[in-house]
Amino acid sequence: MAKEKKEIRLSADFDNTYDEILLNQQVNKKKDGITDIPIEKLHTFINHPFKVQDDEKMDELVESIRENGILSPVVVRPLDDGYELISGHRRTHAAKRAGLISVPAVIRDLSDDEATVLMVDANIQREFQYPSERARSLKMKMDAMARLHKWGELNGNRNRELVGEEANMSGRSVQRYLSLNALIPDLLELVDEKKIAMGLALEICDLRDEVQDWLYEFVALGGTLTNPLIQRLKTVDETEGLTREVTDYILNEANYKKKARKITISEKKLDKYFPDHFEIADIEGVIYMLLDQWKRSQEGDVIND
Repeated sequence: MAKEKKEIRLSADFDNTYDEILLNQQVNKKKDGITDIPIEKLHTFINHPFKVQDDEKMDELVESIRENGILSPVVVRPLDDGYELISGHRRTHAAKRAGLISVPAVIRDLSDDEATVLMVDANIQREFQYPSERARSLKMKMDAMARLHKWGELNGNRNRELVGEEANMSGRSVQRYLSLNALIPDLLELVDEKKIAMGLALEICDLRDEVQDWLYEFVALGGTLTNPLIQRLKTVDETEGLTREVTDYILNEANYKKKARKITISEKKLDKYFPDHFEIADIEGVIYMLLDQWKRSQEGDVIND
């Protein structure tokens, strides 16, 4: 038997379920009303954690809106100078690209925290999300829910499980993404670009921001970060405290790969200089002796200069 989906209410006067808000096309038009709002009056949700990119999917959305219009209204709340988008950032961007001057919208009176929860829930089920998007959005929702329901620190695990259930994630997965917020933005971007693996990123999170800045500079110059390398940095930081000089030394030492040089001299060329009765050891001895003489002459040239 299919599990019955619960209706989650934020407050007594917040009389719509999450599903009614998230599935905008099912909003009760007579009750909530749909209003055409000029795009110029719409403002991005403050600290919106989800990226709006001009990629192939956006191009497809633009074409769809040109042909069919916006089928699902965006959700907004009133501001002093316009309206704040809660759901529909991509649709609004696509509508602007398609040449529309207004979009259909459902206007809701919501507190900051109620708006944050709905904004996250409207986007968290996307087919693809960057790690940074999940990290920031889950933190925003956790903080908002904590204020709405006066969650205490002692219930941290249970709170993560509740948020995870609504996002089809385990509480442990929620915690892993929340931990990513300890990364500096530049490193978090590298996680999005799959240049740093999730597991390695979680280890880097334990290092202070200053050290993370040094790590980013190192990667930007072509260096490679590994788990053993990060573990060594963490150990040194805990016992002695990392300085820029020590960090650079550890990073460069671990990534320095001396290229072996192999020189081959053909037997034909050797025969030109050595008699037939010379053994290999004799030949090597002469070569090394001559190389030592050459080295001393080079050092002498440097001194004379």
